[in-house]
Amino acid sequence: MEDSLQIYERWLAENGLIHHSDDHGNIVFKYQGLTLVIVNPGDDKLFLQIVLPNIYDFSNEEERQKALIVANILSIQRKAIKANVFDDSVNLNVEMFVDTTPDVEDFMERVLDILVQGRLFFYNQLEKLNS
Repeated sequence: MEDSLQIYERWLAENGLIHHSDDHGNIVFKYQGLTLVIVNPGDDKLFLQIVLPNIYDFSNEEERQKALIVANILSIQRKAIKANVFDDSVNLNVEMFVDTTPDVEDFMERVLDILVQGRLFFYNQLEKLNS
């Protein structure tokens, strides 16, 4: 039986998205010019986490506070997406449970678009906050 990571890799290949595995077994790929990561779920094969890392970097406490405000707005106002302030950058991710043989075609493109649109939403909200 195919494991979940193999199913995602097959979907990426079938959709022409170049990908590779990193040292942690995560799948790294490009979508609409952005680098995304399908996180290796370890023992929890029914869990899917896709991360759009480092969408915004900050260098001081004032910028960090603004990033936290915007991350909170995004997490509240958008479906399925979370924004995390980690170290000196912001990551976006979608986390969900899947069944043992997920039909990736039913949801993957929508999840990826949610992340891409979430990035734009984050920048727009940050711009509003700065004006």
